[in-house]
Amino acid sequence: MIISAGIAIFVIAVIIALAMNTGVPVETAKTDIGETEKILKETGTVEAVKSVTIVAKGLMEAGGLTVEEGDEVKAGDILLADTGASAALDIKSQQAQLAGLQVEYNTARRQADANKSLFDSGAISRYEYDASESAAKQLGAQIESVRYAIQSQIESSGAGGITATVDGVITDIFVKQGETIQAGSPLFEITDLSDIYVKTEVIADDADRIHEGNTVGIYNKNTGLDYADGLVKKVHLKVENKMSDLGVNQKRVTVEISLGSSVDIRLGSDVTVEIIAEKKGNVLRVPEAAVFEKEQKNYVYVIEGGKATLREIMIGLEGEHFTEIVSGLTKGDLVIISPGDDVSDGVRVKVEH
Repeated sequence: MIISAGIAIFVIAVIIALAMNTGVPVETAKTDIGETEKILKETGTVEAVKSVTIVAKGLMEAGGLTVEEGDEVKAGDILLADTGASAALDIKSQQAQLAGLQVEYNTARRQADANKSLFDSGAISRYEYDASESAAKQLGAQIESVRYAIQSQIESSGAGGITATVDGVITDIFVKQGETIQAGSPLFEITDLSDIYVKTEVIADDADRIHEGNTVGIYNKNTGLDYADGLVKKVHLKVENKMSDLGVNQKRVTVEISLGSSVDIRLGSDVTVEIIAEKKGNVLRVPEAAVFEKEQKNYVYVIEGGKATLREIMIGLEGEHFTEIVSGLTKGDLVIISPGDDVSDGVRVKVEH
């Protein structure tokens, strides 16, 4: 009898061991108390707050460039030396005309002054005096007109040199030495690189979650940029239609994100932005992969007695890695991560460690 009882105990132990080692293998996690964050991931572009494009005011010929891309300049610095041989000839002709007019004016002015004395003494008539004064004034008006024409020609043709209008860095040069430039053509781009930001576009529904001051992570694998202290500085009001990379028309809102002045990255670079739209701490949570939706309700599988038990739950904030649990679970419950089709209510499972 003792032997029979021993055998029975052994058989039972074997059965229990086999039962414990059979079932659908699953990965699990315990519910815990912690933090969950709603993160919006998008691609953004590095841009500058202040960037000025200098354009040609008129037809001109490009002379010698005095700057290169990357040079720092101050307002008033010469960027393009005296240009336009034909324009210079026109200006010289106008200057010669101005010199001739100046001689005529000086003569007319002296005659008018002399005639005033004669008129005051009664030697000539009022008509003769007024005629000489009018001639001097007309010549004076012509001088001012030619001076204005010369200055306009200098500014529009670039014959006086193209100068920087603001302080900054030359970030683009659109002209080559010797080229003939049409009016309105861009010549130089000057940018204030001390004040850069990231511009991104988010789905309109997500834009309502974002507010000024939200923390943003900014990353670029190619340059090694890993900046966690970006801040949302502006959420635009207008919704615009944008075409996605997949050719889908979407309603999107532009968001501007500030960058620290010490961040070293080129203008126009693409970066990944992770906007922390919402954050909660000290909440009951489970890994987001444990939660699934069925018939418009949320569920998890809880392991009880070695079996998967379907449990309806109410969720709060759906974070990047964790989902907040409002009801249906307690701290320490063992839930199944990413349950497959072979897991169902009541099925025996085997926990993989």
